[in-house]
Amino acid sequence: MRAEEWVAALRDTRLYPGAIARIDLVPSTAVSAASLSWKGASIPLVPLAGEGGLTAFFGIPREETPGDKDVELVVTGRDGKVARFSYLLVVEPKDYPVQRITLPESKVSLDEASLARHGREQKAVKEALAGLHREPLWQEGFTRPVPGVVLSPFGFQRILNGKPRSPHSGVDLRTPMGQPVAASSGGVVVLADEHFFSGKAVYIDHGMGIVTLYFHLSEIKVKPGSRVTTGQIIGLAGSTGRSTGPHLHWGVKVHDCNVDPLALLEVVRTVQRGEGSGD
Repeated sequence: MRAEEWVAALRDTRLYPGAIARIDLVPSTAVSAASLSWKGASIPLVPLAGEGGLTAFFGIPREETPGDKDVELVVTGRDGKVARFSYLLVVEPKDYPVQRITLPESKVSLDEASLARHGREQKAVKEALAGLHREPLWQEGFTRPVPGVVLSPFGFQRILNGKPRSPHSGVDLRTPMGQPVAASSGGVVVLADEHFFSGKAVYIDHGMGIVTLYFHLSEIKVKPGSRVTTGQIIGLAGSTGRSTGPHLHWGVKVHDCNVDPLALLEVVRTVQRGEGSGD
């Protein structure tokens, strides 16, 4: 296998924590398989329609320290030989907003019953996100699920009673009660249930490690296992779970890494599903 038979490159070599990285290899016919190594995970490159190559997406964690990072590409040639190549990704610093709030302790700490419930729900989410589709399931790019403005951005950090809480894992979009919520793109519903923190929630697997999340719904209109298309109504906006008013929490995971959903609209907007890909 000769590296000059194909070309691989990161779409962007300088990114920030919370961003989505993309690597492309062309032509796909020059290799037997390819995968990248990132944060201890092996991520396969798969075909995308009309592009003649192989692609993979991966997330830059919100907590990632700035600096130079190595992304390893493992390529198996048509002759069966395996070669490894390293690509430089520069993670640039990004300052996320911090809000310090003092509240009665009863509003901050969970009782034992609530903690137990949250634990069960987290286990259910983990099981739902196991065995996601390898190939892309969408037929076009991604769109916002509702048109509302951003109320709370991705990565927003709250410190309650002097204790840091988990950074905001998605974006909160302004919606009136009952606003129809649309699927951001095509995929399969892997979870539709009501949870302590997220309220009535829907998780959609779009393939290639990409999952979109929709929280605090007043009503769920899809079931696990349902195939959905871009713009299909999956629920109605509300204020269920731990919410102070009607809004939609829209989240995105890329290979189980929480990323800024707004970044997804840019990095995947030109990608289309190939013939024969999917289940």
